[in-house]
Amino acid sequence: MKKMAVLLCATFFAVSGIYAQRAENGQSEIIVKRAKSTINAGFREQIYIDGSQKLTLVNGTEAKIIVLDGEHTISAKLSTLSSGEVRFTARSGSLTFSVTPAAQQLLIKQDGGGSLNSPAVTMNQNDGVEGSLERAAGKIMEKIPKASRIAIVYVSASDPDVAEFIANELEFIMVENDQTLIDRSQLDAIRKEQNFQLSGEVDDDSAVFIGKISGANIIITGAVTGSGSLRRLRLRAMDTQSAQVLSAASERY
Repeated sequence: MKKMAVLLCATFFAVSGIYAQRAENGQSEIIVKRAKSTINAGFREQIYIDGSQKLTLVNGTEAKIIVLDGEHTISAKLSTLSSGEVRFTARSGSLTFSVTPAAQQLLIKQDGGGSLNSPAVTMNQNDGVEGSLERAAGKIMEKIPKASRIAIVYVSASDPDVAEFIANELEFIMVENDQTLIDRSQLDAIRKEQNFQLSGEVDDDSAVFIGKISGANIIITGAVTGSGSLRRLRLRAMDTQSAQVLSAASERY
């Protein structure tokens, strides 16, 4: 039993050692803080040291990593935003970096050491589904009144996981912009009651009907079309009273 206890204890510390890691001689502790921000708040921020991803941070959190003393680089990526790769020197101590999302860039500062000269990298027009979604959502929200009640009736894609991701992130983006959304579980209940399929596209008349029953005055529909480098994300906003298309967006990713 004693041998078993020692073995279990050793295994525990081996597994948990990454959390209890301390800097030793010839090493430095790097602390990275992600500033709390409403910009891309729902996305995880990836921190790269010397070109390799080492940390993942959520909004308003911090983490640390131990590096050997010497010259290193640090950079960050958050959804469609990236920082430039910047250099720092570790000298057997502790360094703290703050990463702050700005309008179209990601800024890295060394606490107590002033701003590191980090060139901003603006959004790339082919930056994946996240960037396409942010641009498309921004375009359709320009035409939607703030007092609207919105129902995201469907997002269709050949990959169900992609469709679910887009619907969830679209919901998050709209809530962050102070829009009122109908809970999607309520929409699923209406579709089931009215014998509509529970996922995927329905025609415009059916989508408007679902929106009306749910109490929404605006419905959003979306679809991913094409394949490979020709994929596009399309979003539409429709008025449930007039069935008029208020706005539409089509973004390549």
